[in-house]
Amino acid sequence: MSQTEMLEAENAFKATLGSDEILLGFWSSLASPLLAEIVAENKSFQWILFDTEHAPNDVQTLLGQLQAIRFSGVPAVVRPVQNHPVEIKRLLDIGFRSLLIPSVDSAQQAKDAVRATRYPPYGIRGASAYHRNNGYGRIENYFEFINDAIAVIAQIETIEAVAHLEEIGSVEGVNALFVGPGDLAASLGYLGQVRAPAVQDIIKKIGERARKCGFKLGIAAGTMDDVARYREWGYSVFAVSSDVLLFRRAVEGLAESFARFK
Repeated sequence: MSQTEMLEAENAFKATLGSDEILLGFWSSLASPLLAEIVAENKSFQWILFDTEHAPNDVQTLLGQLQAIRFSGVPAVVRPVQNHPVEIKRLLDIGFRSLLIPSVDSAQQAKDAVRATRYPPYGIRGASAYHRNNGYGRIENYFEFINDAIAVIAQIETIEAVAHLEEIGSVEGVNALFVGPGDLAASLGYLGQVRAPAVQDIIKKIGERARKCGFKLGIAAGTMDDVARYREWGYSVFAVSSDVLLFRRAVEGLAESFARFK
């Protein structure tokens, strides 16, 4: 088996980050295994992001969702609450191999995130011989391949992060950058105004800089029109919808239809 084939087997999402493929993802925040299973079994998305920073997810709820999508073939990515080695360790142990690290503002913070995902001597991840990610001890060569199988995506969400974009993206072990447009807009003084021209201009310039450096770049996109525009600007990894948004819109649509009976 070649190195590429091994990476595809151990982390298909990381393998695709090394290609020119466009990756459309789904943002999952409602902590529901059933909803996660419905999305994954649809096969329309190349990845699912399970959020803990702005969602009521914890290790226990995430475990149930991982089990629900286990046989779907859709890669799971998780966003920790923060860039903290203990939290990252627990997420890795329950089965995640791809992490979107929030609020990475410097190369040092990016290095800290990578080190939290690696076993010594390349990092500080605590070693356990019996957890879900290594088949509860059944994967005999787990320690030999897992460091190289972990994907780390650094989230760019502040003016400071934008200023250090090239340094963050060049950190060994960082596989992609991902713009958080909401927090970036707030950092620029446009809270709640992602579509403000000044914010969109910064997003475009980030794309140009990332393309020049050869970085894989992603962003949360509200519509497919956003995806098309951001794609032209150099982005290729997209979170294009969420369970919260879809469910809210469905409820609002029902409420509008009920109004005619009042």
